[in-house]
Amino acid sequence: MPNFFLAIILFLSGFFYLSAQTKPKPKVTNPPKLEEGEATPIAVDSPKVEPSRSQVRLIMENDAFGGFSDRYYTNGARLEFHTTASEDNLTRKILGGWNHFFVPKTEDTKYLMGLSVGQEFYTPTNISKADVSFGDRPYSSRGYIGNSLTTWTNSSSITTELELGMIGPSVGGKSAQINFHNLIGSPTPQGWDTQIPDSYSVGINTDYRKFWHRFFGAHYNLNLGNIYTNTSAGLIFRLGKVDTNPGPGSSALMPGAPILHREGEGYWYFYINPGGTLQVYNATIQGQVGSDKTYKSTTRTSSLSNWDSFLTNPSYETGERELLYRSLSEDNGKNSLRRFAIFNEFLVKGTSNPYDFGMNYLIFNTVFNGAEDIEKVFKTILLKNIADQWDSLPENARILAVYSLFRPEGGKQPSFMRYYAYEILSQFILDPRQREQLLELLREEVEYRENKTYIADLKRPVGFVRAGFVSVSSSGFLFSINYNYQTVDFISASGLPKQHQWLGFQLGKVF
Repeated sequence: MPNFFLAIILFLSGFFYLSAQTKPKPKVTNPPKLEEGEATPIAVDSPKVEPSRSQVRLIMENDAFGGFSDRYYTNGARLEFHTTASEDNLTRKILGGWNHFFVPKTEDTKYLMGLSVGQEFYTPTNISKADVSFGDRPYSSRGYIGNSLTTWTNSSSITTELELGMIGPSVGGKSAQINFHNLIGSPTPQGWDTQIPDSYSVGINTDYRKFWHRFFGAHYNLNLGNIYTNTSAGLIFRLGKVDTNPGPGSSALMPGAPILHREGEGYWYFYINPGGTLQVYNATIQGQVGSDKTYKSTTRTSSLSNWDSFLTNPSYETGERELLYRSLSEDNGKNSLRRFAIFNEFLVKGTSNPYDFGMNYLIFNTVFNGAEDIEKVFKTILLKNIADQWDSLPENARILAVYSLFRPEGGKQPSFMRYYAYEILSQFILDPRQREQLLELLREEVEYRENKTYIADLKRPVGFVRAGFVSVSSSGFLFSINYNYQTVDFISASGLPKQHQWLGFQLGKVF
């Protein structure tokens, strides 16, 4: 897989070269030769040509900015460069016809060609778990580069962008988030090795904004491609010092127009933007189409959840135990202590299990709790408890203990560690025949899950509300702060949050 950021550098170099080649050049004509005695003609003003203007814009979004919960869409960033597009500009020639379906060509119509570089990171509700997160949003990271054309008038704008990129580990989401969390002292995300696998992406995106009144307008968005295929619509209510200028877009997920600015004229406004999205396809949730590396399940289940398939002579007590085992396996990431209490009550007490709570917690954490990262103080307590029992532990229990207490940050849960935990657990709750059958089922499950990524079902309708403040000075400096609220875009497990919110800001300058 080629380096994604090397591709960005090459694209940037090519873009700046093309922008230099496509700037309008003044036509030079030789003055007519005058006959002897002929008067010099009076100079006539040539038609005015709009001077070439350039700009940069940075959009940053993160759920940590507002102190919100770290989950779902957790980080987004986008850097843009735009410049005036002449009639000879290649991007304008390719995308101009499509844009003119929405914004008519007049003497006042303006054109900006743009280059964008962006990234998006997504995580489940509980980032402390190394295992796949059933019923939750999977880990995924996306990076892209884009070439766009913005066509705009006094009251409407349309931005159409052609996008190339990729999704998967090569984007670098794992190292980026781990380093950022270590820098700010947040918990280290443990499950990035389960993220949606690598694939290339291509898409075309169109954002159209129209204002009928300086305080009221609407926007429409269409995405087509193998990462996102969806359509959005919403209303925009504004209040402030502004005319019908559409203004810039508001989100890294839906960036819209860049800095729309007329020299010497500034504006500012507060806005609220309610709307909705209809999803057809979302690779950051569903994975690559046709991939054999993805799978899904409606609940967090394992072979331990279906005891009736191998427990003989079912009884009332057996059925009750099965319900308790199933409650151990259904993990929403918020109930570890309650489920550990169930584990101790029914898989420790009354069995031949010889271990103290330290080793039993590591078994529980590996089998039933998604290999959750252990807090430092609790890890010290577990280490002391296991050290007191060290001489009596078999080899598989020692390996499990060492790995669980000293595993690498952000590392995937190895399949043999899960199997060791299954093996130790089954020794003390089943007879030899049942144990052999159970371990065979568990082996098949481990082999099936190896090198696969859990994916979630797509939720078609998604609602959102955006609000914020935008200021563009008379010299073309942009500052904006944006709040985003969105319902979940996947079908989540019972008990998981059904919404997410984050803050973002924009900085930019016309020059």
